[in-house]
Amino acid sequence: MLNAYRIELRRSPLLTAFPVMVAVDLLVLFGRSRWWIGVWPEASVAAQVVTLFLGPVLAAVSAWQAGRSSRAGMPEVLLAAARPTWRMEGVRLAATLTLGFLAYGLGCLAAAGVSIGEAGPGFLWPSYLLLGASTLVVFASVGHLAGRWWPSSSFTPVVCALGCFISLLALPFKLNVLAGSPDVHLRPLPVALRLCWAIALAVLAVTAPPLPTRAKNRMPSRGLPRKVRWVALAAALCSLVALGGVAGAGELRTERPATAATPLCDRTDSHAPRVCVWPEHRKYLPALVLMAQRLGATGQSWVVVPEEFDEFGLQRTAHGDRGFDITEGHVRTAAIAMAHRVFTDSFGRCVPPGNERRAWQAIDNVHLWLEYRAMGQDPAEADSGLHVAGIGAAQRAASDAVRLPAAEQRVWLDGESAEFHREASWCKPYDPR
Repeated sequence: MLNAYRIELRRSPLLTAFPVMVAVDLLVLFGRSRWWIGVWPEASVAAQVVTLFLGPVLAAVSAWQAGRSSRAGMPEVLLAAARPTWRMEGVRLAATLTLGFLAYGLGCLAAAGVSIGEAGPGFLWPSYLLLGASTLVVFASVGHLAGRWWPSSSFTPVVCALGCFISLLALPFKLNVLAGSPDVHLRPLPVALRLCWAIALAVLAVTAPPLPTRAKNRMPSRGLPRKVRWVALAAALCSLVALGGVAGAGELRTERPATAATPLCDRTDSHAPRVCVWPEHRKYLPALVLMAQRLGATGQSWVVVPEEFDEFGLQRTAHGDRGFDITEGHVRTAAIAMAHRVFTDSFGRCVPPGNERRAWQAIDNVHLWLEYRAMGQDPAEADSGLHVAGIGAAQRAASDAVRLPAAEQRVWLDGESAEFHREASWCKPYDPR
């Protein structure tokens, strides 16, 4: 069997498709985005996301490879071979998976290589890589079985590729994840069920009996041994049970407990607020510390800045989480959360009547002013890539105000705050309960 496996690898036409699979892997890895570089969970997800495209390609290649013997007129040779047919099919599928995993592994190594310099201690998260591996096995097995039953050199591979890609988007359960925030992680049970489903499909792909044929010139197929028939039946049942388990296991991800890691905390000086992040987000800490310092140094007497800003997930309570988030590598989302925290600590929770449009506009204006102060950038640069409906007027007003001299900014802020303080009942002290 080992010699047959080596021959299959060495002479397989799959070697022609291997550079294509590697190119697909690297193109998706670096062409989709690059903000994940330097963050271990995000790099792990980026390496796993390539299966969204690599999986369908591998399914097409597997279908083409599985039907090769039938298209070459070799069924009689396989039937007369000393080794059982299912073993030869197993060797062929193993060769396909070897080249598929090699392409996938090169992408994982590339993701680790570009991240290791700034990501700090740690490495790629195995759970995400196992999730991607299970997806590849599922699609390779489906392609192999389809290629055995319908050995077309073009129709079957194309249908397998399109069908697998559509299934990734249309299935009620997910075979991959698109983001890897450090405050969440994968649940072991859904990942284990997907692996079981993949293994059962692989066994079924090599042990399933061939479809009956009406071709007159085809040699009658040799019956499968009873043990192999039982294995194929058991694999089919296990795949159905595992598929039901995958559908019923719930969400792939769950909240990561704050005790799972020691947060990294820093501040510019003893008078500035402290900022704490997940250790995987260490590369953002210098920018976040400066944002907290700017909010604490606005020069406005009404600004109340908390002693500490925490990233989302580090200080969860029964009443919610007031932490900031970093979305797709953008610290602007952290500035939005920090500004909201400062606003509610300074003014409370302000809810004017719905028809008081000027009061609501003033609230948005002050929010945006705080965000611009936190970012410490030109407002146009700070808003780059930000698309939020309904805040165009606030962006213009706050960007004009933040460019004014300090004394004029103070006058502008007093005027804006007076708009939503016209009635004492509109703003109440913030109570998380």
